[in-house]
Amino acid sequence: MGGRRFPVPVVLALAVAAAVAMYADKARADSADASLLQACVDPVLAPAESSDNELAAERLRVAKAYLDGKARHAALVDRVK
Repeated sequence: MGGRRFPVPVVLALAVAAAVAMYADKARADSADASLLQACVDPVLAPAESSDNELAAERLRVAKAYLDGKARHAALVDRVK
């Protein structure tokens, strides 16, 4: 019928390129983020004779470290599943 036909090598090359692209995307999705494998870092604690502002900053650092660790743990658990 009057449709345009592509040469067989072009069609094969496009099919191979599509398959490689799909495999590369899956391989990237399956690879673990390197930050998931790093050890947790303890936050800097305020000295014993600290001002209220220094204690508040310490609490924020500890909370952020906890939440970061919790998020990394959850991401690692999802990766292992």
